[in-house]
Amino acid sequence: MNINGKKLSSNRDGGIEGLPLQLLIIVLVAGVGSAIIMGWMGGLEAPGTFGSVQSSANEVLLSDDDGDGVYTSDGLDLVITVLDPDGDPISGASVTLEGAGVQSSDGKRPHAVTDEGGRASFEGLVLERTSTSVGFLTVTVAKSGITSTRSISIPVVCE
Repeated sequence: MNINGKKLSSNRDGGIEGLPLQLLIIVLVAGVGSAIIMGWMGGLEAPGTFGSVQSSANEVLLSDDDGDGVYTSDGLDLVITVLDPDGDPISGASVTLEGAGVQSSDGKRPHAVTDEGGRASFEGLVLERTSTSVGFLTVTVAKSGITSTRSISIPVVCE
């Protein structure tokens, strides 16, 4: 067969003999690749969020028992409860306390992990301030799988 004086079998400039097969292969690879990616994404969950963080104390009172200008509270017990937006407890969340010179009974920065009921307990906390002004105890909550942290502030008042 001749077109414009050239044989079709020897015309390599615009041959389309392999185009349908190549197109079929490309569509097949794209379809399988898309199916694999969608399968991976189907197992993903939206990141969770914290609903509320609650404290067993609305405020902490410090006193200057020996009159040296250092206000302390020895043996403070505090329970922090962490809930999701539906009001269900979040277990395994990391809870840290800072501010107002807070230390655990062993002198370290207080840290706890919430239990199945969403509660983190701190016992024997020591707070110390050298001024009579109001300070704050900051409670910070974080958990893997939850994209943000959540914090609350508890007023610390020197009396």
